[in-house]
Amino acid sequence: MVRVRKDILKMSNPWDPIVLWYARAVREMQKRPIKDPTSWRYLAAIHGFDSQLWQQHGYLQAGEALPSPADQNTYWRQCQHQSWYFMPWHRGYLAAFEAIVLAEIVKLGGPADWALPYWNYSDSANAKARDLPTCFQSKTLPDGSVNPLWLAQRYGWNNQPNHITLRPETVQLTALKDAQFIGTANGIPPGYGGPQTPFWHGGGNSGGLENLPHNPVHTNIGGRNGLMSDPDLAGLDPVFWIHHSNIDRLWQVWLNRNPGHQNPGSDNWLEGPVNRKFAMPRPSGSGYTFVAKDVLNTQAPNLNYVYQDVSDPLGGASRVAQRMQTLAAVHPDIAAASTMANNPKTELLGANTAAIKLSNNTVHAQMQLDSGAKNKVLSSFQASQAATRQLQAPQNAAPPQEPDRVFLSLENIRCKVDGGTFNVYVGLPPGADPAQYPQNLAGTIALFGARKASQAEHGGNGVSQVLEITDIVDRMCQSQTLDTAPMEVQLVPVSDIEDDDEVTIGRISVYRHGR
Repeated sequence: MVRVRKDILKMSNPWDPIVLWYARAVREMQKRPIKDPTSWRYLAAIHGFDSQLWQQHGYLQAGEALPSPADQNTYWRQCQHQSWYFMPWHRGYLAAFEAIVLAEIVKLGGPADWALPYWNYSDSANAKARDLPTCFQSKTLPDGSVNPLWLAQRYGWNNQPNHITLRPETVQLTALKDAQFIGTANGIPPGYGGPQTPFWHGGGNSGGLENLPHNPVHTNIGGRNGLMSDPDLAGLDPVFWIHHSNIDRLWQVWLNRNPGHQNPGSDNWLEGPVNRKFAMPRPSGSGYTFVAKDVLNTQAPNLNYVYQDVSDPLGGASRVAQRMQTLAAVHPDIAAASTMANNPKTELLGANTAAIKLSNNTVHAQMQLDSGAKNKVLSSFQASQAATRQLQAPQNAAPPQEPDRVFLSLENIRCKVDGGTFNVYVGLPPGADPAQYPQNLAGTIALFGARKASQAEHGGNGVSQVLEITDIVDRMCQSQTLDTAPMEVQLVPVSDIEDDDEVTIGRISVYRHGR
């Protein structure tokens, strides 16, 4: 029988049997030595491991016996980020973890159909959806014993560890509108699943789902120096697994919501990565390897689960159709016919002139836009408007093409401590309070993984993030303000940053993507 992964927010009470069995299994796994492939710490180290950080947080004792170097090289430090393997690797990782937890639950006398729950923090119908579930915030289980799902190193984005609520802008599901799975190397556009890479966690651009909500949910929970904020620590937090269960669910939601949404079909992805296979432990302690194609069907025997709810939270909304209707560029009944030009080009519009250091204060950056590239954006917008007028004529001209899309790239984000979160605003009026202009919020950047990617052994280039600002630029075209001044970007911190965190952005740039 196929097991069902259920929404933790829709369970009968905060201590539903599914949650209690999870807690009991976690407690047993936490007792095991780190050398045991079925132990809590061994499984966390598969995602990431840094002996100094683990000792600092009390998860490793100096001189403690570790697995052999060969085992570490095979199983540990595998997390795939800034890569088109982000989703398939994490699906396989969750499946291995779930199988080990299930085996422990059965051993303890629990149900053989237990499945890992998920946390749907984006559920707009639930006012409490963004609150960290009660089972992770209580120090004790219902019987008064210590709760293994609770831990101290969750500091939250606002340093209120006793009541963590995710910020609303960090759980948006705009990435579900991305039509393509594979992103470009420079992130223009980022794609839903990320750029084509080999086995990879060395920084660069992330896909849309990883950018939001994945990364900021991590940092909103962990905060500065918290476990969830750093890939080398995140797997030690029991909430990691229900967060990633939801991320895995959103992959299926994306596939279901539009027939055009397809996984990559190339052997490079299906059989990949070719340079290093993914490896996981079984409940018996033995190991196995897998590639992307092995985890595509969640009902296959090697996975054997479905989700309680994979309905479309956006009601089938198409990014292109929504944009064209907002621009009043076509009649609603033919909005879906409007598409981007074939083989769109990417061209730099402008960039700031120097690296920026971020702090606890709002940082401003200005970009002088190239007049030629800017005129192309304006021309594409005007051409679409002209085509709209022709549509109203009796001869019914062909539907207009979508105007240029515009993207903001925050390149080479580096830091020494993960956990920071910043809201990025574009085109605010002079002296405006950003909170009063939500329509100018381009997106959120979260420093999940930036520390590691800033280190020389991981390339030293940090991470980069691309935010689509097309809607903002559309309004600037409509109000004729795109051509009046440099484009201003404001980075507003929403979490504590200290000077010695050394958070910097190498460059902020803006690109057009179109004809």
